[in-house]
Amino acid sequence: MPSTHCPDVAAVLVTYHPQPATLQGALQALHQQVGQVYVVDNTGTPGACPWLAALVAQAPVPAQLLAQPQNLGLGAAHNIGIQAARAQGARWVLLLDQDSRPEPGAVARLRNAALALQHQGQRLAAVGPEYRAEDGKDWSGFVRFGWLRLVHRRASAARPVVEADFLISSGSLIPMAALEAIGPMDEGLFIDHVDTEWCLRARSQGYRLFGVHGARMIHALGEQRWRVWLGRWRNLPLHAPFRYYYIFRNNALLLRRPELSARWKRISRLRHLYLALFCCLPTGPWRERLRMIALGLEDARQQRHGRRDTWE
Repeated sequence: MPSTHCPDVAAVLVTYHPQPATLQGALQALHQQVGQVYVVDNTGTPGACPWLAALVAQAPVPAQLLAQPQNLGLGAAHNIGIQAARAQGARWVLLLDQDSRPEPGAVARLRNAALALQHQGQRLAAVGPEYRAEDGKDWSGFVRFGWLRLVHRRASAARPVVEADFLISSGSLIPMAALEAIGPMDEGLFIDHVDTEWCLRARSQGYRLFGVHGARMIHALGEQRWRVWLGRWRNLPLHAPFRYYYIFRNNALLLRRPELSARWKRISRLRHLYLALFCCLPTGPWRERLRMIALGLEDARQQRHGRRDTWE
């Protein structure tokens, strides 16, 4: 049986108030898959995770904790981990959330597919895995931008690699050379749409993204999911109210960038209209959700970036 260990791959695992069992599971999943793990912790509160350093030190895979003094956001955390991986000579970077667990052999499948694509002459930005929630039944497809909606394409044994217009950051395997050419993650977005912006920027520069059949990952799909009727039945993630500030602010900021895909902008306007209608439903803290949306849109109009409480 060929080895599935990829010593030239460094994983960047971003954490924020992680649960010990969840993080331990993520680290265990990387055993014999990557050469190094950089745990970039954004918790920022002294003493909030007193067990974290010991857990990382005892990980079954070589791991280093990069604890940040405050929550710098997802984009900054990715960039910090990527910089550490670059300094140690990693050729590939695997981005992961704390609640993501690649299945055995997933990283090798991603890397092998990426090498084959590069050999074919593709300008490769990233490859990504199929994923599902812990209790999910179906593995995800991969997203292309249709005329007015997202089109999900599935990879298969007959078609093991499919092109995508967008990959979620968690599980994405990125060549270090592509990161150097395309540029780092946009830290000003802080949380939401960081992966959207990087993928769209990569595509605008002529790079391509692909999904890989058989490379699989267990991945949490939001705090809760609600099934609602908005033109058709939709399963929408239900977030804490503050997240809608970043979702709508960052989307509005990206819509102003002329280099990003016009087709994505058309779809995104419609999707965020549906999301705003969903947020109006009188369930939970709906008034606070709407207040956060209004704040986000106003701050986008004023071109405000970053973490909101740093300039309130």
